[in-house]
Amino acid sequence: MSEAKEKKPRLRGFAKTIGMAIDSVKDTEEGKLIIKGEKTRVLFNPKDGKWAALVTINNDQVTVEGIKNDPKKNLSRKNLYWWGYFEATLEDFMKASNWKTGKWLRKMAGGKVKGASQIEIVGKLIRLARSMTAPKTA
Repeated sequence: MSEAKEKKPRLRGFAKTIGMAIDSVKDTEEGKLIIKGEKTRVLFNPKDGKWAALVTINNDQVTVEGIKNDPKKNLSRKNLYWWGYFEATLEDFMKASNWKTGKWLRKMAGGKVKGASQIEIVGKLIRLARSMTAPKTA
């Protein structure tokens, strides 16, 4: 008899986008350097979307889970044990890598960003994926 493979849940919406970006770089040399020795859980919640993305880095492995963000208690730290939290609109997620320190501080003061150092680890992977898929200009 063959062993039953653990079925991986299908990612949807924003979580699928984050998952595809991270999957594209996590096995590259640069991606492995970013996650080497890191341990974190970061929740990215798009205010204008239906699915949040919980990114877990542990033992040099990266996993992405899709979490339905309604009701809001689905995203609580108590339920998901996240260390970093970032809530914004989809447009702000796309612009976040260009934000100055002041804007990050305002987001932290407003409770939209928690655990910025944890978010930075995952942000490096996403930035790497963006740089690898960006069109080359002559």
